[in-house]
Amino acid sequence: MKIAISIDIGGTNTKIALVDESGQILKKSTFLTWTGNSKNAFFDHLFSTINELVSPETFHQIVGVGIDAPSCVPAEGIIKGASNLPLKGEIPIVDILAIKYKKPVFLCNDANAAALGEGQFGNAKGMKNFVVVTLGTGLGAGIIVNGQVMTGYSGLSGEMGHITAIRDGRQCGCGRKGCLETYISATGIKRNFLAQLAQTQIKSCLDDLTLNKITAEKIGIAAKNGDPVAIKSFEFGGKILGEHLANYVHLFEPEAIILAGGLAAVGEILFTPTINTLFENLLPNYIDTVQVLPSALGANEAALLGASTLVFNKKEPCQQP
Repeated sequence: MKIAISIDIGGTNTKIALVDESGQILKKSTFLTWTGNSKNAFFDHLFSTINELVSPETFHQIVGVGIDAPSCVPAEGIIKGASNLPLKGEIPIVDILAIKYKKPVFLCNDANAAALGEGQFGNAKGMKNFVVVTLGTGLGAGIIVNGQVMTGYSGLSGEMGHITAIRDGRQCGCGRKGCLETYISATGIKRNFLAQLAQTQIKSCLDDLTLNKITAEKIGIAAKNGDPVAIKSFEFGGKILGEHLANYVHLFEPEAIILAGGLAAVGEILFTPTINTLFENLLPNYIDTVQVLPSALGANEAALLGASTLVFNKKEPCQQP
């Protein structure tokens, strides 16, 4: 059996899995990306977690390592300028892993990895033109055009989260203001919720929680249970997302837009305002050409599976298997 070590580095959690060629996840583990808040602490946790998953008996079955991360430059094998990670500066992550494990290492943008996973194993299987929007701590987009990932000149395309949603709006971790992910992402939903609380007299079931105890996950649960403030937080974010997805449809004319990541797990509470606003902003010719779908791979598995395809297909991340 051939096995890939698949690593999905997110702004909140880093997920590691052993994946076989059929897309079966054999083992999986997670740790907090910011535990220790330093580059050295991150790599200590990464190495120890991999060593727990990979026994001496299975090491010879490992054929490579696939990594996905935000703000990476695949052509150079580095993570560079990541606003949501404790990996500041230029981190030569491909060389670090290759030296450590003596295996081929492949690097891909996290949203592009999610698109590769959806294209091979998920709801986009068989499609040649689609967009996967990853809704996690931040927001990214993997764009597949004619069966290939659109990477841009140096591999940095698809930063949908840093499109300006509202001019001079909320401060973003990237240093700019008004970025889309400050309104629709895990951090954006929390900010929506706090803004709604400040603007309304309506009570929320989360009123008694301290600020650091309020999370997007808890807001999502509250919304599913009918909490009006939580619902408005998702409606507001969904409307802004729908407006910008209309721009993506006009640019790329995808067959489908797939919403992936933990935030998408709230379902219709997010999908309904997003889809309604999307279609309100589309030119008539596009209305019957695109569908909006949830990920078929679960909140945490699309990017993991996509990173594994880099290993098994031994292709540059600009090509879909």
